[in-house]
Amino acid sequence: MSDGLERMSVTVPSNLRDALDDVVETGDYASRSEATRDALRAFVTEFNRQTGLSGALSGTVVVLYDHDHSGVAEAMTDLQHDFADTIIAVHHVHLSDHLCLESIAVEGDGERIETLLDRLRPLEGVHHVKLTVVDAES
Repeated sequence: MSDGLERMSVTVPSNLRDALDDVVETGDYASRSEATRDALRAFVTEFNRQTGLSGALSGTVVVLYDHDHSGVAEAMTDLQHDFADTIIAVHHVHLSDHLCLESIAVEGDGERIETLLDRLRPLEGVHHVKLTVVDAES
């Protein structure tokens, strides 16, 4: 394309497509493409904030997952044991008959926390992983 934009195709569930269409229909975006570009910019920015971590950090990892997915609950428990040196507390909430939210308090080396994130993100059934870091020195 001559305007510096590249074409790509994305397959999404119909409910996500419908939600995107609802956003476009508010009038804030002229098209799905414009809204998708904005969402991708936000995703890349947030992802980059959660990589290259170093030094002593404290924070919370929030994980949203579908516990009906085979093995995800067991994998979450295994990770908590594998990262016992970094995970200091876990709070588990049932949001619906199949969705769970875990708030995982972490403290330790940034590289170790990033490794935890790298192990959580690809788990089948995990919908969202987000790290919030706090300045514990203040």
